Parts: sequence; C-alpha cells; structure tokens
Amino acid sequence: SLTFHWQAMEEEQTDRSNVTFQFTGEDHTLGNSLRYMLMKDPNVEFAGYTVPHPSEPKMNVRVQTHGTSADVAVERALKNISSVCDHVLLTYKKARDEFQSGKTSAKET
Repeated sequence: SLTFHWQAMEEEQTDRSNVTFQFTGEDHTLGNSLRYMLMKDPNVEFAGYTVPHPSEPKMNVRVQTHGTSADVAVERALKNISSVCDHVLLTYKKARDEFQSGKTSAKET
C-alpha cells in the first residue's frame, strides 16, 4: 500500500473544484501518470503538474473539475493508477510463468 503526503494550498480550501495539491517525495513519474488519469475523467476540466526544482522533493498538481470535487477526482485517478500497476504485474507474472514452464517442457523432451 502506497502512502502519499499531500496538502491543498491554503488559499484554495474553500473551492474544492479548483485545487492545487502538493505531493512530497514525488516527481515526474507520478506526476505524468496522475495527469494522464485525471484527464481521462470526464469530470476533470484541467489537470497539470509541475516539479518546481529537481533538488526539492515536491510535485504540484493543479486540478479543476465540474460535477465533483478535485479531491474525489485525484483519489479516483490514484486508484486507477494502482489498478493498472496491478494488472501489469499480473500479466508479467503470467507471461514469466508460461515462459518458464515452456523451458521446463523443452528440457524434458
């Protein structure tokens, strides 16, 4: 289970459909994946991210939504990323096992 440390910027506490989140200890790997998943959500009008400086372990994600809060959209996008990673892992393990069982069968013949 992954743990993300994030906070919404103070000036945006009242409008939950227009929020900038700051993730600590994250970079372009999560930023680009999260932006992609957010933009697939029909309730998201805008999603973008920045890494202010490579030496700072922070990533900012800007989200604007309609019909749902930005919090809900980000949570849904993170769950989708996790589901994709789970699928890739299962597909890899299946292919690896099939490959290894094929090598075993070839040795026996």
